[in-house]
Amino acid sequence: MEEVGCRLTALDESRATCSECLGPRPRSDRGTCGAPLCVESARLQVAARRAREAVRAAAGAPRCHRCDEPHGRERWALYCLRCAEEVDESRRAERRKQVEQRRQEAALKPCQGPKCSNPVGMSGGRDRLYCSEECSRAAEYVRKRARTKPEPVPCRRCGKPVVLKFRDGVCRSCQKVQRTVARRVTVQRKVREAHGGAGCSHCSAPLPEGGVIDHLIPISRGGLSTVANLRVVCVLCNASKKDKLMDEWSPPHLALS
Repeated sequence: MEEVGCRLTALDESRATCSECLGPRPRSDRGTCGAPLCVESARLQVAARRAREAVRAAAGAPRCHRCDEPHGRERWALYCLRCAEEVDESRRAERRKQVEQRRQEAALKPCQGPKCSNPVGMSGGRDRLYCSEECSRAAEYVRKRARTKPEPVPCRRCGKPVVLKFRDGVCRSCQKVQRTVARRVTVQRKVREAHGGAGCSHCSAPLPEGGVIDHLIPISRGGLSTVANLRVVCVLCNASKKDKLMDEWSPPHLALS
């Protein structure tokens, strides 16, 4: 009861105050306190409200944008129920037409099978690559054969077509010749005099045991056993680099840090 009484008291106080300046009003039959500014403000608000009501009355009921008939729906609605269904159906038909057109365009793509250029057809979806199961099996056989039996490529040294691990490499006989040259003590001594003594050339690690000789461009990739292509490196860098080029490898010390 006390809460209800507090609410009634607050309502009476709001009714006893001016609607514009929220000050006390002398007469209860008026909404304002009687000040000229408050009276003019209330009059302008009433005039604006009546103008909005007149505009709504002049506009009448909202009409359909397609058949120009009152649709009896919310004012934000653009179409009546019948026209809305027709518009939705036309949009669905347009989407079906576009999907069918894309399927027809995809069906004209040439087959990706070996020795076949027929259209792939419409069965199997847009991502279809082969016109038949035979072409698919033939393409898989070609890919498998390329993985297991690579085609010979010419050696960079002698030009003999051989199967290489790297397409820009050299054959085993040329590698054997280069390794024979690399065993010469004179070349290794020149490399240590030119590049040794300052730590590993790859990771700058100290070389307490003297380090090993490594090729910047590996022998299998066509590198020569010259002083310009040889460096003194640590054992860890030499073991991790293997037959990679410098732009294909990074020192493990720097990768972990």
